[in-house]
Amino acid sequence: MKKFILPILILFSVSFYMLRLYKISGTSMNYGLIEGDIVLTYRQFDAIHRGDMLVIKHPLDPEGRLYIKRCAALPGDKYFQKERSFYLQPEGNSTRTKVLAQTYDLQAVQTKDGYFLKDPYLKYYGVVHNWRLRVPKVLTQLPVTTVKPKHYFMLGDLRDNSADSRFFGAVPRSWIFSKVIYVFKKPRTWQELITVKEADE
Repeated sequence: MKKFILPILILFSVSFYMLRLYKISGTSMNYGLIEGDIVLTYRQFDAIHRGDMLVIKHPLDPEGRLYIKRCAALPGDKYFQKERSFYLQPEGNSTRTKVLAQTYDLQAVQTKDGYFLKDPYLKYYGVVHNWRLRVPKVLTQLPVTTVKPKHYFMLGDLRDNSADSRFFGAVPRSWIFSKVIYVFKKPRTWQELITVKEADE
């Protein structure tokens, strides 16, 4: 029996290092993630993709807590924000953006800086707006910006109530701790969801 103890301890240690469980607190990822949901995250990941949910360091949090946000733009991507809509030009390539929109039935708009996808994540993820909330200008108006190398632009899914890269900019790779690989969701009923908080007190 003793010969099995060491491999088990090693396996447990490796799993503990590589995997983390977090309980969701707050409203910024409503309704894909709501308070009380549990996420399983993986630390030893290589690639980051647009749309990934990531555990990040929040530079403006005085308590140094970790936050979960969605990766909205990768290094080299261009983006801007206008009237609560997020516009994305992957890889800063206008021609490829136009082709992407036509291929996958995404809305594209033409600007002086080329074509941008309008709210591309709205189609695939539970990105929502609460139009009853009054939001600061930083959440609705951002100039055309290119994401710096090794940086990632992060957004919450409840776009009108999320402290994210619109406040503190794209985060460096060193601030990203792990990637969400599975979500253990609380049971959801319509009645429960309509009483979910839509804004932090």
